[in-house]
Amino acid sequence: MRSKFLACLVALAYGAAAQSGLPPTVDASAKVTKLATLPKESYTVDQPFTEGATRDPATGDVYFVDQNSNKILKWSVADKKLSVFMHPAGYSNGMTFDKYGRLIACADERNQLWEISTNMTKSVPWPQALNPAVGDKGKGGNVVLPEYNVIMDGKYNGKLLGGPNDVWAMPDNSLYFTDPYWSRKWWASGRQAEQDVNTVYRLSPDRKTLTRALANFLTSDGKAGSPNGIIGSPDGKTLYVAAFQGPGSGGGETYSYDVGANGVLSNRRLWAQFGSDGMTMDNQGNMYMCAPVSRSGVTVVSIATGKQVGFIPVPETPANLAFGGVDQSTLYITARTGFYSVPTKVKGAHLVK
Repeated sequence: MRSKFLACLVALAYGAAAQSGLPPTVDASAKVTKLATLPKESYTVDQPFTEGATRDPATGDVYFVDQNSNKILKWSVADKKLSVFMHPAGYSNGMTFDKYGRLIACADERNQLWEISTNMTKSVPWPQALNPAVGDKGKGGNVVLPEYNVIMDGKYNGKLLGGPNDVWAMPDNSLYFTDPYWSRKWWASGRQAEQDVNTVYRLSPDRKTLTRALANFLTSDGKAGSPNGIIGSPDGKTLYVAAFQGPGSGGGETYSYDVGANGVLSNRRLWAQFGSDGMTMDNQGNMYMCAPVSRSGVTVVSIATGKQVGFIPVPETPANLAFGGVDQSTLYITARTGFYSVPTKVKGAHLVK
């Protein structure tokens, strides 16, 4: 009995250490490094807010947004330099690359999805703001922007979406995106929610058909949830959707779904008692989550069990993250005004994020 009791104590101690300490995928000597602090511009809404990290599969470079400054930024892994890739940028939020190497962005200002070229530009009239009292007014005339196409016009059944938040490209090149409703200062004054639910949508591979992938999105207590982070397994057979708020011990919950023919989602499971803003996976079966827990950092969860295996402290509260670099062995983290990185002993599970 004593040996069993001691074994239980050891197991409990190991579990506590795994939850509070670094995950086994990060070396004990590894340091989280701040690569950049985003400046507050005259047109920044409140404070800079970094989000939307994703990896360019062609170069390993990492793209992310400062949403409150209406910018998409690019971190060159070769030069270790940060540059403004696109401004204005439709107040883009979550982003991903598709199988053809095109940057897909949740252009929050008009609830759209954009497909953005990383190597072609065009001169266009300075985009007209929905709320002229907010943001950069520009200098008039034209501005040179990356070429982009609106691939989803911001409406479902003729009504405005709540605001696409995070997006994931599947192997068949269909897109799933989460659509909560959080009021934005850059929206037109007096706007109200028009959809009857906050849920997940699917845009077909040919970009012609928008459907509700889930009729509704409820948390385990039966209440309407706000879907946020979204990511799929590398084989495209499982989709993970996080409720950023809810009854889970991590300040929310994350559900997994089987992906069937024509993208139909089924077999909903409560996968983890952690919600998340952005999420990413490594190639050893772990999920990295921006969970709204009491401490600031990245919660690392076993995909097989849904249990926490470690925690990476970050000085500011993370919103999104992606494995970047040519070999995908560096984890890049967007956290409030900052952009951070930490080396890992693993690689990203996907080519893009």
